[in-house]
Amino acid sequence: NFIALAAFIVLPFAGYYLGREIYAFNQTMGITMMGGFMSWLWIIQAILIGVLFLGSNYYLWLGMERIPGSERYRKYVPPMLIILTLGFMIWATPRSMVVTLDEARAMGGTHHPLLGFFGVMSAKNTVVNLMILTTFLSFILYRRANKLPTKPWVKAGMAIQWAAFAAAAAVVVFYGIYGYFVESIVRIGFSVYQVLAVLGAIVLVMAIDIPMFKGARTTGQIRWGTIAPHSQYVLILLAVTFTWLMGLMGFARSGIRQHWHVYGVMRDTSVDAATPALGYAANVITLVTLSFFLLVLFIFWLGGLGDKGKAEGHGHVAPAIAGGSDRER
Repeated sequence: NFIALAAFIVLPFAGYYLGREIYAFNQTMGITMMGGFMSWLWIIQAILIGVLFLGSNYYLWLGMERIPGSERYRKYVPPMLIILTLGFMIWATPRSMVVTLDEARAMGGTHHPLLGFFGVMSAKNTVVNLMILTTFLSFILYRRANKLPTKPWVKAGMAIQWAAFAAAAAVVVFYGIYGYFVESIVRIGFSVYQVLAVLGAIVLVMAIDIPMFKGARTTGQIRWGTIAPHSQYVLILLAVTFTWLMGLMGFARSGIRQHWHVYGVMRDTSVDAATPALGYAANVITLVTLSFFLLVLFIFWLGGLGDKGKAEGHGHVAPAIAGGSDRER
């Protein structure tokens, strides 16, 4: 779980850095990516990222059910679920709505008078950082579920940890609100401060948590093999979503160049220079994802055949050699 979450949590930060570099290189390129013909691809991305956050947290919560002593942390699950759900809804809110002419006239444009505020990156950067903090909190609770610290400075350590969470959340919310009052080139830079606040909180909390729970008293051993069966479907969902998302975002990263080898510097003048339509690209990437997992299933099937053959071989007595002695038989 630690390895998976450690790899998962840093992915949004890498996306922030890439987006910042794109805007720094060419603002038009960034606007095309976020608000041009690629914008609806980001709605799909938002939904998939929401699935990853909800799925990973749900798996941690299911895993806590097999750990004696985790009952004391169940009260934190509902508020964390609310934060993740609201964050998912805001993260998936589009800036421009697909509406009819009559609906656009009723709203006064393609931007919804209320939901339009949640469609800009200030809101999205804010909620995704809060979702990262919530996911990290789920991991911390999972990690200490069956442990009771015995260090004399436990109260002070936990107070600092909660203060770190609160300070990081405050910084994230502050720059999220402040981003509505500045230009886009300035707003994109605020994501760096939000990321640093979240990373700082994660590092500080872990730096305290590891020594604080070293040599802790246990409330019982983890009951391995007793996790809810539907947790395995969650793992499969996470694997498929990760792979699908990587393919879609790879197309977004490459497609925003459009008819340029190097955007604004070297034009692609070949007769085959074209950017596939979003629907066509999404269908191809989906087929590639399905093909990949079919190959993975095929490999597991082959491995199962080998194990089955070994089991059958060990389950039968080797035939006696004809003409051998009674001892040999």
